[in-house]
Amino acid sequence: LDQHIVLLQESRRLLKGLTEAIRDHDVTIARLDVELDTLLQKLNEQYGLSFEEAMHSYPLQHPIEESRRKIKLIKKAIDELGDVNIGAIEEFETTFERVTFLRDQKDDLEKARLTLRDVMNEMDIEMTRRFSETFNAIKAEFQPAFAQLFGGGKAELKLTDTKDILHAGVDISAMPPGKKLQHLSLLSGGERALTAIALLFAILRVRPVPFCILDEVEAALDEANVHRFSRYLKEFSENTQFIVITHRKQTMEEADALYGVAMQESGVSSLVSVRLEQEAVPI
Repeated sequence: LDQHIVLLQESRRLLKGLTEAIRDHDVTIARLDVELDTLLQKLNEQYGLSFEEAMHSYPLQHPIEESRRKIKLIKKAIDELGDVNIGAIEEFETTFERVTFLRDQKDDLEKARLTLRDVMNEMDIEMTRRFSETFNAIKAEFQPAFAQLFGGGKAELKLTDTKDILHAGVDISAMPPGKKLQHLSLLSGGERALTAIALLFAILRVRPVPFCILDEVEAALDEANVHRFSRYLKEFSENTQFIVITHRKQTMEEADALYGVAMQESGVSSLVSVRLEQEAVPI
């Protein structure tokens, strides 16, 4: 009897232990069910997927522990990125529109730049052609004008750079009668002045003008050169009207009309004109 009592007590104790274990398992199962429901709800809310869809579309390709480790690393990297800028999408759209606009403007400017370069190149070609034609024409007229004004000799015009005509300078070499050919800077003052006058008349031959003013251009010339200058100017005046400011008598002798300022009374100036053989008449 005592043995049966002991066995009964041991059975009751085992039953109690099993009952408590069952109760603990039930609690664990309930807790896991809650966690599972929470995870399924999170899966649906964040990703719009059910458990079956997730299993079908995204099967597990790595061991769970490795996947959890990678997830932790990814979350850590996301946290290091900082707070999410909610307005980044709108800012991107605005910035993208601005960049697109500026890119279009840049393309338009590039096209305009290329067009301007083409126009500039065409202008350079045309200017080079016209300058060459005019320079050669003036060069051809310069020699006879120089010889007539100097009573002989020769002169020539040269470009300092024949490859870049538009940026080249012009060298003048002259050989007055009885002298050697030399640069303009090596001539005397009177010779330089007369050479410049010859160049002026050569330009007027190529590009005639109806009206021209000369201000004491022959002041540095000697008497013989003044005489040749005045005679040459007289011949040239058939096509161009000249107003010459001068103090040289020989130049005045070849003029069609003279105008001067006289002071007949102290402090009182009057304009006097002389036309050919007519007497001076106060104006």
